[in-house]
Amino acid sequence: MRRTLTAYTLTALVAFTSMAVAQTSPGLAERRAIAAFEKDNFPPLQKSVQTAAGFEVPIKVDWNSLALPGDDKYYGQDDYLVKTVFTPLENAMKDIARDEMGKQALREKLKTITVHYTEAGSPASAYKERVKFEAGTLDVNFRPFTNSADVDDRTKAIVDALGAAL
Repeated sequence: MRRTLTAYTLTALVAFTSMAVAQTSPGLAERRAIAAFEKDNFPPLQKSVQTAAGFEVPIKVDWNSLALPGDDKYYGQDDYLVKTVFTPLENAMKDIARDEMGKQALREKLKTITVHYTEAGSPASAYKERVKFEAGTLDVNFRPFTNSADVDDRTKAIVDALGAAL
């Protein structure tokens, strides 16, 4: 029994390690698909977030971290990155910049937005723990293609992180 449990634990550890390595090393199909998304889909999404914020805040995206193995055929779908990352960002900017006080606070304190995904840390649905605002950088670490209906929860996590520091 103990040997079987140890074997299962070892198997799970190897599988987890393989997933972590695969996440940082997207294959050719993933790199092509994420490059197409970056070229075709990202510019209007970036503009929407910036328009909502009221200024051209730089958005830095770690595309390779968002390119999850085997998901390349889904990158262009709204459920993959739009609803899980960019719509919550846009909605949060709209919420905070709804009046002149909010717009001014964003312009003064928000210097850049970083978007990436790392497996480590909180569960994918722990949105509040996956958003940080420090030293002018809003860091968003949402898992693509997961719980895409949770737009409001993701938006709230971003609003709460920014609102507390603005």
